[in-house]
Amino acid sequence: MTYLSNPAVFCGPTTLRALPCGLEPMSKALSEYYEDKLSHTTGKGQERLEEILKAAQHLLAAEGYSGLTMRSVANSLGVSLSTVQHYFKNKDTLVQAVLTYVMDNYQAVVAELMNTLGSQSQLERFQVIVDMVIEEIRRPETYGILAEIYALANRLPFAARLMESVYARERKEVFKLIVGINPALSTAEYKLRAAMIVVQIHGLATQLVGPQSGLTRKQLEEAARQSFLRLATQA
Repeated sequence: MTYLSNPAVFCGPTTLRALPCGLEPMSKALSEYYEDKLSHTTGKGQERLEEILKAAQHLLAAEGYSGLTMRSVANSLGVSLSTVQHYFKNKDTLVQAVLTYVMDNYQAVVAELMNTLGSQSQLERFQVIVDMVIEEIRRPETYGILAEIYALANRLPFAARLMESVYARERKEVFKLIVGINPALSTAEYKLRAAMIVVQIHGLATQLVGPQSGLTRKQLEEAARQSFLRLATQA
C-alpha cells in the first residue's frame, strides 16, 4: 500500500491528513539503524532527526532524487550542512532512511485505522482501506514520491531491496484483510489474490503517474475498486 505523503500521527477517525499530534517514536528499523547515535542523542536531537526526514521527504517528492541534496535539506530547515551530516553521512543514506520512514509510518496509520473499524464487517473494513489507498494515490505528493521510488528501485540496490520488503509486507497485510471473506476460497488462493491486489495497487499508481491512454482517473479508480472486490469475494 502507498500511504507515503503524510508521516503525521493519525489524529482522528475522520481524516488521514491530520497535522502531527506530537513527536512519534522512531520506527524499529530506524532505531536499529541509528542505535549508537540515538543512545547519545537527546529528545531534541530525535526531534531534529524527524525534521530532517520530513524535509527530505518533501524535497524528494517535489524535486526528485536528482534534486535532493544534503545542502538543500539543510537550507530548507535553516540549519548548517554539518547538522544534516551529523545524522546522515551521505545522500543515499538519507534517502534510504526517508523511504523506510514513510513506509513504516504508513503501516502505523493503517493499523490505527483498522483499530477504529472494529465494529464493521471484514468486507467493509477492506473497502474502507481500498478507498483510503485510492484517495492517497491521487495526491500529487504521493504519486511524486512513488515515481521516484519506482525509478530508484531500478538502479539502486537498497531501493530495490526496500521495495521488495514493502511488497512482502503489503501482501501479508492484504491477506489478513481478505482471508475468510469467502469461505469457499482456500488460504493458498487468498495468498495469491492478496499478491494480485498488491500488484494492481502499484499498477494503478503507475498509471496515475504517467499517461492514462485515454482513460479518465475516475474510470481507472472504479475499475480498480471492482477488481479488488472481485478478488476478495468471488470464487
